[in-house]
Amino acid sequence: MIIFGWGFQTIKNFGPAFRRLCDHCHNEEYWILTRIMTWFTLFFIPIFPYEIKHHLACPICKYGLVLDGDQTSKIKPIAVANQLLVDGKITQDEYQARLGEPSIQAEPEAISEAVEAKVLPEGTKVPLAYCAGCGNGVVDELKFCGHCGTAVAPK
Repeated sequence: MIIFGWGFQTIKNFGPAFRRLCDHCHNEEYWILTRIMTWFTLFFIPIFPYEIKHHLACPICKYGLVLDGDQTSKIKPIAVANQLLVDGKITQDEYQARLGEPSIQAEPEAISEAVEAKVLPEGTKVPLAYCAGCGNGVVDELKFCGHCGTAVAPK
């Protein structure tokens, strides 16, 4: 008897990316970059990921955006450097040196424009909020995530 499955998820928090005004809750906070990997499992052991998503979300209301590969490659080094600085693992000088690397030379305006391009027009009925527990999209009418059962913050 072989037992296999799918849907097991791992979530990695890369840290705060940049300060942004949330269109949903109108708070200005550092948005958090996370990666959600969905795995195929064999005997309850994750074997290989079959879906990888990167989300940039407001830490207060969990309203967020799904990023593509180009946007993720621009934002990820900044989020990692910010998290290392917040955790005290690097000094301010090391932080400035990391931000000066050629791989992180993207202007903040260019990153904001790339993120703005992903925002859908007002009134679009697409789940732009994500579950804080598992990262799956949450529909407006739900009070609990249909995947993991976590309570959804009211909108």
